[in-house]
Amino acid sequence: MRIGEFSKRNNITQDAIRHYIDLGLLVVEKQGSHYYFTEENCCDLQKIMMLKELDFTLSEIQTILCFNRLEGERSNDFRRFLLSLLERNRARVNQKLQKFNEIEKILKQKIQELSREEKERSRVMGFPLSSLSILCCPSCKHQLHIGGGTIENHMLLNADVFCECGYGAIVEDGIFIDRHAVKKRTMPSKQEFLESTSPHYINFMYNGTTTLMAYIHKHARHSEYILELDHCVGRFLMQYIDQIPEGCTYILLSTDLDRLRELKHNLQLQYSEMSFIFLCSELKQIPLASGSIDIIVNHGMNIQYALSEKKFLPAVASPLLKPMGLFAGAFWHLGIRSGTGIHNPMEARDYLCRNEIIKSMEELNFSSLNLEDFGPVKDSSPYLAFKDKEQYLTLYAGIRNSSNEAVSRNAARELWPTKHKIS
Repeated sequence: MRIGEFSKRNNITQDAIRHYIDLGLLVVEKQGSHYYFTEENCCDLQKIMMLKELDFTLSEIQTILCFNRLEGERSNDFRRFLLSLLERNRARVNQKLQKFNEIEKILKQKIQELSREEKERSRVMGFPLSSLSILCCPSCKHQLHIGGGTIENHMLLNADVFCECGYGAIVEDGIFIDRHAVKKRTMPSKQEFLESTSPHYINFMYNGTTTLMAYIHKHARHSEYILELDHCVGRFLMQYIDQIPEGCTYILLSTDLDRLRELKHNLQLQYSEMSFIFLCSELKQIPLASGSIDIIVNHGMNIQYALSEKKFLPAVASPLLKPMGLFAGAFWHLGIRSGTGIHNPMEARDYLCRNEIIKSMEELNFSSLNLEDFGPVKDSSPYLAFKDKEQYLTLYAGIRNSSNEAVSRNAARELWPTKHKIS
């Protein structure tokens, strides 16, 4: 029979058959360029498959078949030889079983420990009472009032929040919620994003994150409040969390209430000793007082905000910074000229180009401390705003000037030694 028929009859690929022939496991007659298989070859293949099931390597199977072909399987020498190999394999399998049993015990113990920790370490996390003073009505900028409520461990868990101007919100399970802001976002799961995005792009993102963390570590002094602005809320936090200054309260903002709840649950299990504020509100309606935040982290949210709101994110968020507060931003864009974003809405185009981003930060009265350009990078993931386009990442750290005098652009540019990196 030819190789195709032999392959189908024995349910094995032709590549595997050729590999066995090359190793000498199968001895097959060849006429011209074609192999011709016999019933004896079928018997040999069955022996090979049986020995593989008994955990023999192909090299060991080759030795067994050669001994068989030399002595015959009914000879005493071959039977003693095979018996010794079978006993050795049995001992080897028993060792593996013992190892797997030990692994199973360790896994069982770890599962029990983690389950126990989840119950023991889980602590209710709410809005810190000490932070009520930074709450502010986003509509009229007056102080917000708290009605009723539940307090536990100096944290507000449930309450009505209102202002005399008519603004209203609630605190539910420790999360500040503007009901009008709640949106169900259809973001991909981490697994979906990972499967659709190249390792090169993910490493590119990670380099940007670590560089931004280095900026914050370098320039941030004692900080009471850090506000994270991230399209995927908590993404920056989970990289930075072990570096958060002691005594600092970290603020997470999103309109995705389900994502906030999931993140809060995770933090309660692992970081219950730390202080967090969870805000379910729009960026343009953040219920925080002007000049109350020490550090704002913009972790790539500028794309989505520019495309959806046609506004420059730092212009909306920067009033929340204290004088000399730090703005650390990861700005994704399409290059140095606005023309590269010609397919994007006219109102958003300037906020997606590198030079306009820098100019806008300058006009907002920021003095640059660090500025680096990474890229370009391209990826075909359907979850990216700039799918299949060359995109860049500008990392920026700057302080908000306490005076009303903006730093001159020429002087500012001298302070901004631009670095270009491709990762």
